[in-house]
Amino acid sequence: MFPSSDVQAKAPSVSVITPTWNREAFLPLAYRSFASQRASGLEWIVIDDSDTPSAFMASLNDERVVYRHLRTRLTIGEKRNLAIELARGEVIAHFDDDEIYAPDYLSTMLAHMRLHDAQFVKLGAFFLYSRVYGQFAYWDLMRKSGLHFGWSDQPMTVLNFPQDNAAFADNHLGYGFSYVYTKRVWAAQPFEPRSFNEDGRFITAALARGARIALATDDVGLCLHVLHAHNTSKCFPQYLLPEVLVARQFPHLCQALEAASLHPA
Repeated sequence: MFPSSDVQAKAPSVSVITPTWNREAFLPLAYRSFASQRASGLEWIVIDDSDTPSAFMASLNDERVVYRHLRTRLTIGEKRNLAIELARGEVIAHFDDDEIYAPDYLSTMLAHMRLHDAQFVKLGAFFLYSRVYGQFAYWDLMRKSGLHFGWSDQPMTVLNFPQDNAAFADNHLGYGFSYVYTKRVWAAQPFEPRSFNEDGRFITAALARGARIALATDDVGLCLHVLHAHNTSKCFPQYLLPEVLVARQFPHLCQALEAASLHPA
């Protein structure tokens, strides 16, 4: 289980960063995740290089929000760097524009960071929902072998990985939608100017420099990794979850999908 200590009063100032492009329909979902957080001292920095500025972001009246629309396309790594340059917080948290973060997500991740005296924390096991399959699942990144389901924009596959599955040796470090780290970690080596695996290269470099990285196991529905036809990375969950079970045990995840119109009718 996650640590249960209340860190709101003592939490460091946190800058939540979201690089986005042509995701106007997703930005209300991202703002809902940010605005619902119970941790204090937050700001939300959105770097958008869409063809036109976001009407939704322009409509927000929230002094904690910093929105920058760029006229030139940048890589995701460059947008992350720009967001962190603007950040005032001591801690940086990634909120991707197409994920769902529960209200206790940040306070719990910060508590986990402090508990382990870490400079970097991420989820090592998490819940998923595929809009392609209309299916919930759960993936423990530290279980590298055995039965897995291949999730992408293609039909689902069933895979049985060997005990010495070298392909998954470092995959627990990736999936940057749940990265939370100190700004000092970033300052030592910013993101590379690329749009694929910029997160994996960033955390690998941090680890090589001696950063203490803690993995948190989400067993309470803190975050829902939402997959759709435009995801750039594949996922390999071990468990397919019946919707009735998710609705009973984690109703907030289903409610968030409904509110964001991401759940099929």
